[in-house]
Amino acid sequence: MSDIIAEKIQYWRAKAATPEGLTLDEMREAIAAIRKERVNAQETSTKSRAKKADAKSKAQPINSDDLLGELGL
Repeated sequence: MSDIIAEKIQYWRAKAATPEGLTLDEMREAIAAIRKERVNAQETSTKSRAKKADAKSKAQPINSDDLLGELGL
């Protein structure tokens, strides 16, 4: 989560705890900002998973005969 969004969330929480609370526009802004952060996090996660899968597919296959041979089996 970016520092700017974290600061805004902290502000919104503090204001929501006051008797006047958040305005409707502030609530909409908060929801939109949090949704955007979640979408960004999901995209980053998807890219990371794709990189890991690609790296695994490029890895050399393990030869089980060689492994068992090293153990003397």
